[in-house]
Amino acid sequence: MSSASQTPAAAKSVELDLIEAARIQAQHGFSGGVRGPGGGSIPGYRLLKEIHRGGQGVVYQAVQEATRRKVAIKVLREGPFASQNDLARFEREVQVLAQLKHPHIVTIHDSGSCGGCYYFVMDHVAGLPLDEHVKLRDLSLFERLELMATICEAVNAAHLKGVIHRDLKPGNIRVDPQGVPHVLDFGLAKLSGADDPAQHITQMTATGQFVGSLPWASPEQAHGDSHKIDVRTDVYSLGVILYQLLVDRFPYDVEGSLKDVLERIATAPPTPPRSVRPGVHPEACAIVLKALSKSRSERYQNAGELGRDIRRFLAGEPIEAKRDSAVYLIRKAMQRYWVQSLVAGGFLLLILAFAITITLMFNAQSDLLKQAAEQRQQWQRERSQLIERAERAERALEQIGRAEAGSAGHPQPAP
Repeated sequence: MSSASQTPAAAKSVELDLIEAARIQAQHGFSGGVRGPGGGSIPGYRLLKEIHRGGQGVVYQAVQEATRRKVAIKVLREGPFASQNDLARFEREVQVLAQLKHPHIVTIHDSGSCGGCYYFVMDHVAGLPLDEHVKLRDLSLFERLELMATICEAVNAAHLKGVIHRDLKPGNIRVDPQGVPHVLDFGLAKLSGADDPAQHITQMTATGQFVGSLPWASPEQAHGDSHKIDVRTDVYSLGVILYQLLVDRFPYDVEGSLKDVLERIATAPPTPPRSVRPGVHPEACAIVLKALSKSRSERYQNAGELGRDIRRFLAGEPIEAKRDSAVYLIRKAMQRYWVQSLVAGGFLLLILAFAITITLMFNAQSDLLKQAAEQRQQWQRERSQLIERAERAERALEQIGRAEAGSAGHPQPAP
């Protein structure tokens, strides 16, 4: 963006930055741009201040003189004395960032070497590291998970380009003043394809020192199994970050000797978040524990799956981490579609009431029919008895008649 298109406030800010840059350069004897550790200058940029110093490089805040745009310049720390491994990692970071175009991943604009110093120019992201931002803003669980879902989507975009970060931690995720996260520092990134020129570089040095950020490392990194490092390695690191966002601590003890910490990362099960902070939602606990599985096959298979499950939880939908529970799925469906569930429940109650009514009526009719049948049988028995009595009476009368007739035909003699 040209200076003509800047707002008055932005133009004033840039002017103040340039004044401060001139003061710093005059104080340190700079005359033409940023000077890295090797003393070389980078024409076209004015130094403002050093904003980060790591094991591999130094990052300066600067202003591009042609556009007056704030940028960040990363300079290889050892300059012309850097080792081949350091130079390979630095060049690979340039290559990786050049492939990634995503609103939540820092963008690279330029790279080169000058006076023996290797450098690249990228976006300057104001703000704070993720953990500091969360604590300063006192974010709710919902807001923390929203941030985490966005970060997972950014990491997944890198995964889709064949890039494995390998050094994800809160310090490498910066949240700008608008609350937007940005993934930084791909210095240890690995390209999953066979064309990675630094594929042989591992995270263990010849002296046994771990290169990277140990507390967020995965079990396969702790074992030194470089051939097992893939996108699921980043999923594990994201799980450690998510665990920190939920309970403000690591899932296991990361203090002590290198050997002990590596052993715990490789074998120690993570402490259930609800045992640390009972208020953690059970579904959030299930998500983070799935991401922290020691077995790669039991984790989310990429950062996108983790991000989608977090968004499902935020939307009240069933999560993949508990997909194997039928009771859970039914309960979640009823919670999400509670109006439809009430209507369906009412309809089922009506059907049940109707069925009960019909059953009672059928039973009553059956009882009436049974009583009628019994009464008919009783009537038939009584009728049969009456007929039998009538027949006996008729036979008795016939006998009496015959007896009387016999008496009349043979009169008795007089005495």
